[in-house]
This record gives sequence, C-alpha cells and structure tokens, in this order.
Amino acid sequence: MLMGNFARPAITRSLRTVAAGAAFMLLLSGCGGSAGADDAGTNEIRVIQSNKHDPTELGAEAGDFLDIWPSCDPQMKVSVTSGEKTAEAVAAGSADIGITSPNRVIGAISQGLDASIIGASMSVFDEYLVVRPDSTAKSFADLKGKTFAISSFGSAGDYATQKLAQQAGWSDTDFKKVTMGSLDGIQAGLKSGTVDAFLWGGHAAFGLEQAGSAKVLENVRELIGPNAMTVVFASNKIIKERPEDVKAFAECYYKASGRIMDDESLATKMMVDEWGMDPKLAARIIKEEIPMSSRDGKLTEDQLKGILEATHFTIKSAASLTLDDVKKIYKPWQEL
Repeated sequence: MLMGNFARPAITRSLRTVAAGAAFMLLLSGCGGSAGADDAGTNEIRVIQSNKHDPTELGAEAGDFLDIWPSCDPQMKVSVTSGEKTAEAVAAGSADIGITSPNRVIGAISQGLDASIIGASMSVFDEYLVVRPDSTAKSFADLKGKTFAISSFGSAGDYATQKLAQQAGWSDTDFKKVTMGSLDGIQAGLKSGTVDAFLWGGHAAFGLEQAGSAKVLENVRELIGPNAMTVVFASNKIIKERPEDVKAFAECYYKASGRIMDDESLATKMMVDEWGMDPKLAARIIKEEIPMSSRDGKLTEDQLKGILEATHFTIKSAASLTLDDVKKIYKPWQEL
C-alpha cells in the first residue's frame, strides 16, 4: 500500500466519460436549487473538488485556510467537499461549483450537464514522468519498448503517454500500457517490475521519490503543450440567478491562490500544519508545483485547443465537439 502524507485518495483521476447521457438528463431533471443567502444574510456557495489537499485545486481550501470568504464583496459562506464525481454533484444540484479536470467537465456538458467553465485552477498540464528507482532512463525517448502504467484507459496519464509516444514517432508496438487502477496499484507494479514508468501529478510523484519508491525524470508540461490541469466550473443556474456571487467567489478564490503562491511561509503552514504534509515534500511542491496555479483563471485560445484535443482523446462521446463549442463552454468569471 502507498503510505505517507503524500498519498492521494485512492481514485484514478480518470478523464473517462462521467456518466451516460441519459443518466445526466435524469440528474438534471431532479436538480435542487442553488443555496442562497442564509439567515445572517451571507451568500452561500457549495463547492466540490476532485481531491482533498490537492495543489492543482488550490483556491477553495486556501480560501478556507486564509478565512478569506467573509472579506469578499458580497460576503461569502463557502462549504468545500471533495469527491471524484464533481460533475454529477453539480448536475444534481448538491453543489454549485466544481473543480476538476476540464475533460470531465466538457464531457459531462456534452451529455447534458448545464454548466460552464469559469476559469482555470491550474492552467498548465502539470504531470511528471516517473520511473522505477533503478531505471537508467534519462527521458521519455529512453523508454521505447517499455511498459507504462496508467490508472485507467482515458485517464490523464493515458492521454499523456499516448501524446508523448505520438510525438516521439512510436508505433503502438513500441510501448505497452497496463491499467493498474489506483496509485497504490501503480506503486506495486513498479516494485514488482511489472511496469517501468508512469505519468502523474507532482504531489504523488515527489512523494514516491522521497520514499525511495520511484524516480522523477521530468515534467512533461512543455511536451504536452498548452492545456490546463484543472478548472473551476459552475452550474448555469447559479450563473444566471446569482452572477455577482459567482464573481465574488471566483475573485476571492484567485486572491487566495495568489497569497499562497506569493508567501512561502503561508503555504508551508497550510500544507504542513493544516494538511499534515511532510515538510520536505511540502517544500518541493511549493517550489515546483504551486507556482503553476492560476492567479486569474484566464484561458487562452491555445489552451482551449489543448483541452479540446485531450477531450477528443478521453471522451469518445465528445468527438464531434469543435473549438467554437469549447469557447461557448468557457465563460470567464470576470465577464459574468
């Protein structure tokens, strides 16, 4: 089993389709209303993010840590939960705002979810190439003929592996992929020699290297190209009924991210004291991963193109989507 404070929840971070279209329509038909002002006159926003204590989904938990919500205009009351099924929660009306991979959001919208992306949380594809600790490989090119672990077909790691293999000019017979489910399964595969390498976010990659279970070769964000690792999305119901609240939440979300990005002592206190992270691991994440967070949520056209490409790969039902479709899904919070 994967041990230590660097372990993520045992989820696959799969970018596969999140539900059948019919199921989404059933969810939508039973949606509850978004929460409004409570008895004290505070505007409540319910947020669900994919993972707890995830540096790629920084702003909501940072906002809690900094107690930033009472200073928003209008004042916010924000509840933050975590769970893989972010799109389903927003579709069902049990959450107003979600934070997850853009592919998941776009795939769900293509199946009936009535929501919009309002900004990026981490606006680069921040994944790392990880190999066995005894590997002699120096880069992806050295892994030709090797076996790559993925959590599941259609996952972020699957997409990154296929993309890098394509760029390297490899054929399907030049490498192998095996599904290992959770990160624990991948670690077991490395230890047994069943797999040689995998791609994953910095939090887990750094932790495995620190534990001596793996070796991190390189970040692949430049190889993957413009994209986004995580985005913030909101139901169109709350955007329509409470645009000022959504804008206030987003403004404070990015202020909180910025404060953590700019203040190493604050970031350390949050990750070590609040999240229980190992200090050495926290220091590396603060140096290498936290700076990749977005300060304003803006996504460029090139980033939207990258998101569309990844969505076409991971969400088969979204194959007909065009760049114009993605542009319509993206509604910058500043313009609400």
